[in-house]
Amino acid sequence: MTWTGNNRTHMVRVPGPGRFELRLPDGAVNPYLLQAIIIAAGLSGLASDADPGPHHDIDMYRDGHKITDAPRLPLNLLDALREYDRDEGLKAAMGEAFSSAYLKLKHQEWNSYCSQFTEWERATTLDI
Repeated sequence: MTWTGNNRTHMVRVPGPGRFELRLPDGAVNPYLLQAIIIAAGLSGLASDADPGPHHDIDMYRDGHKITDAPRLPLNLLDALREYDRDEGLKAAMGEAFSSAYLKLKHQEWNSYCSQFTEWERATTLDI
């Protein structure tokens, strides 16, 4: 996760005072949940005086591999759920009842996903 000024190759773009753009979320996101999480994260960052890390002006598509110290996002849903469950501040901001229900629902979703036998598994593990 990196940020920059007016450069659209980074996850967070801050083109000017009072403006920011998150370039990661896509159309599949719940728009209400996304806004609530952004507000909660922003308030948490302000309260803790969080450091967003260094400002980068490179083309991430071409030179992103050169940045080795940037925080990384979870690679799958299970890792993201574990990160959410560890973040007591975010869970409190979203509400304990919501957080508990959300984690339960998404763990069920992950377990359902993992219970599927994929075509790749069929092709590479079965001796037919």
